[in-house]
Amino acid sequence: MLSVAIVTYNSARSIRPALESIIKNISLSYAPIIVVIDNNSTDSCPAILEEFENRYSFITCIKNLSNRGFAQAHNQVILTLESRYHVICNPDIVFSADIFTPLVDFMETHPQIGLCCPKFLNSDGTVQPLNRRFPTVLDLFLRRLLPNVLRPFFKKRLESYDMRDIGYDRSCDVPFVSGAFMFCRTDVLKAAGGFDERYFLYFEDADLSRKVQDYGYRTVYFPDVIVTHAWERMAHKSWLGTWLFMKSAYKYFRKWGFKWW
Repeated sequence: MLSVAIVTYNSARSIRPALESIIKNISLSYAPIIVVIDNNSTDSCPAILEEFENRYSFITCIKNLSNRGFAQAHNQVILTLESRYHVICNPDIVFSADIFTPLVDFMETHPQIGLCCPKFLNSDGTVQPLNRRFPTVLDLFLRRLLPNVLRPFFKKRLESYDMRDIGYDRSCDVPFVSGAFMFCRTDVLKAAGGFDERYFLYFEDADLSRKVQDYGYRTVYFPDVIVTHAWERMAHKSWLGTWLFMKSAYKYFRKWGFKWW
């Protein structure tokens, strides 16, 4: 009934607690299938995954011979799924309670929802504002290039993009759901074709959100479920991350149209 997929790449520091939190809090009554797709990690991640695969019959590991990126690696699983619900989960996600039962119940009582996301918290308990409206070129420029001294003048616009004007205390429709954790209706996910593999990293989640909506389903924030997310933010910390972000943003706007402001 329930499948979970995690893509790893040099994730040795985070993957063990992530898998342990899933194993501890997922009911075997869901007949869970957990698949970890490793994109040719060079750290000790493959050894950790082999340990879990040998210990738990419901965990399967796929070891790619190259780094195939986020979208393509997830599609290796998505297009073969037979579950009712599928979880797309980052390796830096942990939680301390059963989040799957309330998510299943929520989706069962709201058949018009194609995918939903939880409330994301930092390790210190503060909220990560990961809900997004669809980006414009101006939004991305302001978020990434605007000097701090000028940010107060664009505060309303910046807070609108990550939906702080609505807040994170109540459920709402979210145009752009974060791929850090997506709880998906499997048949909708497969009908949408999974992720667009033209994205190596970044914006594949925005793209999938749009495809699910175009297919006639809602994408929704469900704050009753809470996860803790390390949120590495590679796009803000390295030139490679910045380049991948910009490249994917260009592909996104080419596909869906350049909305400038």
